[in-house]
Amino acid sequence: MEQNHLYEKDRLRIGKYQPMIWGLVIWGGLFALLQIHFRYHLYYIEQSQLFLFSKAHWCETVAHPGGFARWIGEFLVQFFVLPYAGAAIVALLLVAVSAGVMAVAKRFCVSSCFFLLYLLPAVTLLWMHFDFNYRTQGTVAYLLMLVFLAAYVRIPAFRWRLRIGGVITPVLFWLGGPIVHLFALSALLFEWSKKERGWYTSFFFLFLSILLSLACVYGSISGEFRWILLPDLYYHDALHPKPAIYGSWGILPVILLVSHFLQQKSVSDKRTVRWLAGIVQVCLFVGFIGWSVIRFGDSKSLKLKRLDYYARTGQWDRTIEACQGELTNFLYLCHLNMALAHKGMLADRMFAYDQRGINGLLVQANKSENVSCLLSDAYFAMGATALSQEMAFEGYVCAMDNGNPRMLKRLVQTNLIYGAYPVAEKYISLLEKTFAYRGWAKSQRKFLYNDEAVEKDPVLGVRRKALPIHNTLAQLDGLTVDLERFSMANPTFQAPIQYAGAIYLLSKDLERFKGLIERFYGTDALPVLPLHFQEAVVILAENNPEYWSRFQLSETLITRFTAYKQLVLANRNNNALAGLAYRSYGNSYWFYYMFK
Repeated sequence: MEQNHLYEKDRLRIGKYQPMIWGLVIWGGLFALLQIHFRYHLYYIEQSQLFLFSKAHWCETVAHPGGFARWIGEFLVQFFVLPYAGAAIVALLLVAVSAGVMAVAKRFCVSSCFFLLYLLPAVTLLWMHFDFNYRTQGTVAYLLMLVFLAAYVRIPAFRWRLRIGGVITPVLFWLGGPIVHLFALSALLFEWSKKERGWYTSFFFLFLSILLSLACVYGSISGEFRWILLPDLYYHDALHPKPAIYGSWGILPVILLVSHFLQQKSVSDKRTVRWLAGIVQVCLFVGFIGWSVIRFGDSKSLKLKRLDYYARTGQWDRTIEACQGELTNFLYLCHLNMALAHKGMLADRMFAYDQRGINGLLVQANKSENVSCLLSDAYFAMGATALSQEMAFEGYVCAMDNGNPRMLKRLVQTNLIYGAYPVAEKYISLLEKTFAYRGWAKSQRKFLYNDEAVEKDPVLGVRRKALPIHNTLAQLDGLTVDLERFSMANPTFQAPIQYAGAIYLLSKDLERFKGLIERFYGTDALPVLPLHFQEAVVILAENNPEYWSRFQLSETLITRFTAYKQLVLANRNNNALAGLAYRSYGNSYWFYYMFK
């Protein structure tokens, strides 16, 4: 008898902690999923939501409905820059949402057998966390709503619920924004399920929430109805959200209705039945998560986000390693060529990779944040400081919230290069109010009003020396002419001349390439011809070895070209010529010039 009593106590103790154990298990699974497959996505999100520790930022943010949730969301997102932090925070938010749904649903149905219901809102919110245009504000607001709703449904007397609900509605409206409408609907469903006398007066919550929304629009506090009536507030202002954003809003009322139905059904107490039900639900949950990753995970963008992270952290070797094999995306190629330029290998190794034209050096601008940031990086790599600054401005203002910290750093650098110290100081002051970039910003203060320090810096100094003597509009005579001017101003800076030559080779403009090498070869800017430049010289004067000797082409390269020419002539009527040539010469400019 005593043993049975002890067994029953242990079982009750385990049951008491069972929700916590399941919560830790689910958190661990979500953390692993996000960290393994989506860590670069989380790093990417951090770049679009600049958070400032300042009173002005706080006042400006919370002065609008939903501003408090937005401030909390941005505060959390700033830590996504740290390894593991993004996955841990998002997983914790989703588990907290599941716990909140459970706290509410159990007031409808005491049974805990159907725990899958509590997880569904978290899964639908996970869909949105895969979208980099979604604000974490939306999940924070949802969690706030659940906290208020869980408190509301625990109030025993209807008259007190009605009074306290009338206070919660405007408070939640200001803290969380349009999520208040979901609170009002859920409270109404709860009162309907209880069927207490006068329950229909809880329609007042919906009426009040809509009235507050209309007042904000007509009072010019909110710009559009969709930002105050729908979850569109939790998405990029300039875009319309995907339908998935309505999933978490639609699923909660369904869960409450299902819970109300289950309350009226008897649930088996048999342990076998409960275990079987649990296993089935776990399998469904795992399958649902897998389907969500496939459907909403946007796997096509993950490589670009990884390359973006490598570029931001200067991991050029890893960029090159990630760009092996076939490359059909110009954004990938732009990252690759920029990495080769930073390593000083652009003119020696670029055709060892899958080049596809001049857009692989500079993608077409489209006034989007990601492309503008990439172009700013590429222009900075080649020494085109004015264009890099222009793209940095564009990338900064296109960011979803408050600016892009990476582009703010670039604006600091470009203004230091130009000697615009007051402007650079203004941007440094902003970055000093951040968590992750405060140290970097303080390190830049030594350059303010100190030309000597700027000129000695390996990053800033070479670019300042490359500034042309006479100011002109950027690209007034074409980018390549600007690059040649940079090389003449600072011949020791090799990137401009390598980029100029690469542009001519990729566009197969050998006449202008010829002018470039004849003008710069033998100078400090181009003391020796890189490998691909030598290969292009052979094509320029295929039957004029005397011209080759002017540029001191290597005997090995000449021998290799002779073998290449023999292969082409021997198989000129063979449809498989391109494949045959690629096997031995696919890494040469000759192959690119003839077959691409």
